[in-house]
Amino acid sequence: MSLGAMHAGITLWHRWPILMAAGAPAARDAAELNRMVSEKLVAAAQGMIAGQAEAMRIGFAAMTGRLPPKRIPDASASVVHAALRPALRKVKANAKRLPRRKR
Repeated sequence: MSLGAMHAGITLWHRWPILMAAGAPAARDAAELNRMVSEKLVAAAQGMIAGQAEAMRIGFAAMTGRLPPKRIPDASASVVHAALRPALRKVKANAKRLPRRKR
């Protein structure tokens, strides 16, 4: 999670000027603005599906008796990790891509 916070900070640092200029009638970075929105929507949908899939996997394992009792306390962390994975992956990719971007 701390790496995700660091990558989010880098991404915001490079996108802040674009966000500030978004209200201007002729936003020169319209493609990047559209990309910001679409990336967030896709990452949210992927995270929702991944989190539900992990919850179903854990639920089926619990119902069939294949979930060891020592794994029960960290089951919720496993669901959260699966749900956040797409967003963290995208934030990391943006932190690498944006500093190299030509202005």
